[in-house]
Amino acid sequence: MRAVEAGEQQRAVSARLGIHTSTLIDWLRHYGTSAYAQQKRRVFSPAFKRQVVDELLAGRPTYPEAQRKYGLRYGKTLRVWGAAHLAEPAVQAALPPPAPPAAAVPASPTAAALAAQLQQARWQVDALTTLIEQAEATYRIDIRKKAGAKQST
Repeated sequence: MRAVEAGEQQRAVSARLGIHTSTLIDWLRHYGTSAYAQQKRRVFSPAFKRQVVDELLAGRPTYPEAQRKYGLRYGKTLRVWGAAHLAEPAVQAALPPPAPPAAAVPASPTAAALAAQLQQARWQVDALTTLIEQAEATYRIDIRKKAGAKQST
């Protein structure tokens, strides 16, 4: 642990000692110094997070640009910060109220034609399913591919 905390690469240390890298990481997590843990995990203040989210909402940097600009490893970090920001009561109060549900749109000829095609496709699926079931019962074989792991022989 001292070698890694001094700056040596984890892979090199684990190879030299003949242990798996995940074992070394677990040891560092459980028995390492707090200075090393803080060095590996940066902590951002709520004000900084809010500033970054405000920039993103204003559309100045894109998510990948903001990730590079602030040195964040994962894009998910920005999405989590944005969701937390939008969940704040002050932000919720400032958002416009949700739009009322739209009235039923009258069916157009295109919608009616699509509905008829959908119904015909459902009938075809039902007919094919019936044929497969009859063939399985008559010939006593499994036609459908069964889900799950393949049996080894």
